[in-house]
Amino acid sequence: MYFQKYDPNPLFSDFIDCYFAIDTRQLEGTIEDLIIPDGTFGLIFTDDHKALSRTLNTTSSFVPLKRTSIFGQKTHAVQYTMNPSNSIIFGLKVKPGGISLFTKETSYIKNIFEDIDTLNIADLKEVESQILEASTVLKKIEIIEHYMIQKLKNVGRNADLELFQLMTSFVFLHKGNVRLDLLTTHFNTNYKRIERLFHKYVGMSPKSYLRIIRINACIDVDKFKDRFNLSALAVDNGFFDQSHLTKEFKRVTSLTPKQFFGRDRSFSEVENLHIIHRRWQDKQAV
Repeated sequence: MYFQKYDPNPLFSDFIDCYFAIDTRQLEGTIEDLIIPDGTFGLIFTDDHKALSRTLNTTSSFVPLKRTSIFGQKTHAVQYTMNPSNSIIFGLKVKPGGISLFTKETSYIKNIFEDIDTLNIADLKEVESQILEASTVLKKIEIIEHYMIQKLKNVGRNADLELFQLMTSFVFLHKGNVRLDLLTTHFNTNYKRIERLFHKYVGMSPKSYLRIIRINACIDVDKFKDRFNLSALAVDNGFFDQSHLTKEFKRVTSLTPKQFFGRDRSFSEVENLHIIHRRWQDKQAV
């Protein structure tokens, strides 16, 4: 298949959600995917500006990815197009705790993407050439993991980051259905510190992040393939009622739940939704 997901070495499980590859040589025509916010940053290595394009929201025009880029957190859905080409696009879904290994910019790139030349990340540019030249995806993964090992050697203990990672694990464990006052009580801190940490590591407010994770926890495209029960979906995920769920769902995905679950999807869009859903299959925080 043209889209393939790869799990990281457990050593990097606090930093990387997954790797993925798009083999554009297998595409027979243009594919357009709706991609919803999932609480991760993105890093995509490409040198073919014709292969991949992205919008900034579901109503804006497509912008081609001319070269390797870092993607900020999304607060709303965007669209991607993939075109037949002669390249293998390699990407990472980066957890909030891992973005500092690649860039210090978080709030600046929210809802947008910037190429690594613009961000002037010299060491990442050196790795880029190695990754683009690597002949297999596993070799590309080996190169990026070696890069991260070198970065981690220079990272000391960071109390703020450790607390933030505990908070996001707690949020995932509860599928985003967490009141902010519970976070302050559970972690014995105050709202101002929580707000500062979320803006520092994800570039958005705690409320926005919780909304995204809560909607993500509703995503199970297989479950709703043959039937659709909006009432059960709302109750199972702690929403006040169907109206509340619909409002929050549309805010994140640009579609109502019925529209979202009823639409036709490409293989890659389904796989991206499966990546989101698998985070809660074992009822464990990721």
